[in-house]
Amino acid sequence: MQPGRHRAFTLVELLVVIAIIGILVALLLPAIQAAREAARRTQCVNNMKQIGIALHNYHDTYRILPYGSFNLRETWPSNGTNWRALILPFMEQSAIYQQLTFSGGMTESHFMAGGASTTPLLGNEVLRNLVLPAYRCPSSVLPKTGGLNNVDAMNVTYVGNQGAARPIPGLDPNRGTQDCGHGWSCNNGVLVANETYGLHDVTDGTANTIMVAEQSGLVVLQNLTSNYYGAWYGTRHPRWVGHPSGCTDLWQTGTSCVRFAPNSQIVQAGATEAMYRNNTHWNSEHPGGINVVLVDGSVRFISSDIDFTDLKRLACRYDGEPVGTY
Repeated sequence: MQPGRHRAFTLVELLVVIAIIGILVALLLPAIQAAREAARRTQCVNNMKQIGIALHNYHDTYRILPYGSFNLRETWPSNGTNWRALILPFMEQSAIYQQLTFSGGMTESHFMAGGASTTPLLGNEVLRNLVLPAYRCPSSVLPKTGGLNNVDAMNVTYVGNQGAARPIPGLDPNRGTQDCGHGWSCNNGVLVANETYGLHDVTDGTANTIMVAEQSGLVVLQNLTSNYYGAWYGTRHPRWVGHPSGCTDLWQTGTSCVRFAPNSQIVQAGATEAMYRNNTHWNSEHPGGINVVLVDGSVRFISSDIDFTDLKRLACRYDGEPVGTY
């Protein structure tokens, strides 16, 4: 009898096996990526729920929602901040908040203790390179720091809702809007410049009005989010929409007035092309839409294909046309 012979793989068989493995990996990879995105989106929703709870706790404490952004004096460099800083004590960040100084200059070289400043305000240097996970969507491709004029400031991926730009739904298409030099400024939302509103002002219903929206994506590969001078800056001056002296040159950080659809890629001079404009886009890296926090504290997913008039209805607190389903 002849001794047994061990048959090895031929080159063709080996290539076939490798090809099959490659096909299986290609089939599994999208599922793995989808699972990872689902986990990131869940974390983003949890972040926004925490923000919603913090805003409600602020309201319970002060009987009013915080300023969307604000300023305390006419001169510039100016002092002020926005809702992101004001709710820090309710985001389990009291130790940081208690160090902050809300007087004097709060530009990139003062409030952030970065840039060219050699004499930063005592306490505010704690914000330099500070990154709070609850203020950042894990799906975002934005750099963690690097607002315009300051590479040391965090890019927060959630923006306050100023309201709806003209034409707004309802009987008066111009109500609560004004051209303040940097796109439409609005005070028909809930987090606006140099004014405060409470839950009682949301006459369309707290489940029918957006309070905070996601702003975690790129616009034509650019970071055009409302993070001018970093995440913590306020407004250019203390006036507001409808102020008797006007509101010219009202650039700001931390809020946006709805002028375009979610995830729009429109770059419009004077409206969306700079981080300090008032109409920066609501956007995300989630497939198909963005997350928003409603005034009742719940988090909803808004499709990029939402009827634009319905989106404006959701952005405006008093248009009298609440949206049932979306």
